[in-house]
Amino acid sequence: MLASIKGFWKVCRYGDLYMVLAALAAQSINISVGFCQGFSAVLLPQYTHEYPQITYEQSSWIASLGVISNPIGALLGGMMVDAVGRKLLLQSIVLPNLVGWLVIAFSESYIFLCVGRFITGFTIGMSTVSYIYVAEITTAEKRGVLSALGPGLVSTGIFIVYSLGSFVHWRKVAAICAAVSLLTPFLMYFAPESPLWLASKGQMKEAYNAMFWLRQNNNTAQQELMEFTKDRKNDEEMTFRQKLALFKRRSVLKPFALLIGFFLFQEMSGIYVILYYAVDFFKSVGTSVNEFTASIIVGGVRVFMGAVGACLINSFRRKTLAATSGLLLGITMLGAAVCDSLQGPPLVKLACVLLHVSVSMVGFLQLPWIMSGELYPQDIRGVMSGATACCAYMLIFFNIKTYPQLEYYLTSNGTLYLFGICALLGAAYCYLFLPETKGKSLTEIMKQFNDDKKDADPEIGCEKKSTVEGTVVQRRHSAGAAVCLEKSNNLFDNRWTHEKTVEQRE
Repeated sequence: MLASIKGFWKVCRYGDLYMVLAALAAQSINISVGFCQGFSAVLLPQYTHEYPQITYEQSSWIASLGVISNPIGALLGGMMVDAVGRKLLLQSIVLPNLVGWLVIAFSESYIFLCVGRFITGFTIGMSTVSYIYVAEITTAEKRGVLSALGPGLVSTGIFIVYSLGSFVHWRKVAAICAAVSLLTPFLMYFAPESPLWLASKGQMKEAYNAMFWLRQNNNTAQQELMEFTKDRKNDEEMTFRQKLALFKRRSVLKPFALLIGFFLFQEMSGIYVILYYAVDFFKSVGTSVNEFTASIIVGGVRVFMGAVGACLINSFRRKTLAATSGLLLGITMLGAAVCDSLQGPPLVKLACVLLHVSVSMVGFLQLPWIMSGELYPQDIRGVMSGATACCAYMLIFFNIKTYPQLEYYLTSNGTLYLFGICALLGAAYCYLFLPETKGKSLTEIMKQFNDDKKDADPEIGCEKKSTVEGTVVQRRHSAGAAVCLEKSNNLFDNRWTHEKTVEQRE
């Protein structure tokens, strides 16, 4: 009991509690993302029952219109996040989300239903800013688990929608989703803006206050901001040609190509097909279990395995998790395909699909989204994360829109084989090419894509030493740990020093 109290006190004393609360506030937007992604699975069976004249093509548009606006939202969010800030953009997402759900809830025709689905899709696209915010406010040791909360909360939203859709009319489900969308702006009101974004805008006093709120430690806040501002060139001092050249750097193009490849294999492994067509998917593969019950089981499994994945991501290398997850995805999907070919027991197919969903949550589904907020340089992180998410959502839309035709031409059995083979290829891709980010600071991650010498393997977990402007800085792998820093008059720029001096006199 005494040890538990001491542990809780350390969390509060060294700032982990504030950091976790801020990360949770930002990641709460992903509950609404889960609502958007899972809604079509419960809407389509009810809607086609009410309106039997709805064609298969129209049904696919209802499902895919929740995805087609994702790239637009991602691009718009990527351009806005560096201009208005992470916090304000997270609060602004409530507007398209609320409007879209209300249009769906009160729609009286197929057209209005499609319009509502299109508008709510903006939420999914713009929500990727939550991964940028979390990556920038967390320590290297906690970044993995706190970033993994995003996919976990997406799964929570999906599970809630699946559960409600089994006994509540789809209009009421949409109204509930509209009410929950107000949660994120309320929580973000109490959280600070990203200190790194504030520092990049030259607002050093506000950046320090935000960092101190997150860390609750003066030395740690100063040292982290000092590392960020070192060798940073202000945007105001750069010409248009220099700004354009930022996007041609190896540290930008290489992670972009790697992430797009990762997303391509992710979509072709069938993860999002099961998500968007859960009820119809289980009906087509024939699992002998009520399709609504099976979808709820899938939602519950996603929530549980999302929590497991968040724990594993802090214990294993990113490359290891991604490759293992992809390998198991391929094995389970091929197992379901073989069982279907041999006309095996339907429960075996259901077990294989559930295992497929489970292992996707421990690497293959989470990591590309998490890494999109880690791999890019600070100066264009928002724009490139938005561009990456835009491409990923275009792949998801293509996958969701073409699934009915794919199933028609290849049959449900053929699609299972295709998903299984693509997952195995994805596992090999991750093992061979995926960069490692576990336990590394954002600055250290950037060095992997440059010609500079790479730091030691983060799995060792030992102390690291680095020099900052000729002074020795010693860091330990624990949030809020004591920072041994020889103070110098030149640790921070003149404006920050002047502002702090004036503040102390007051």
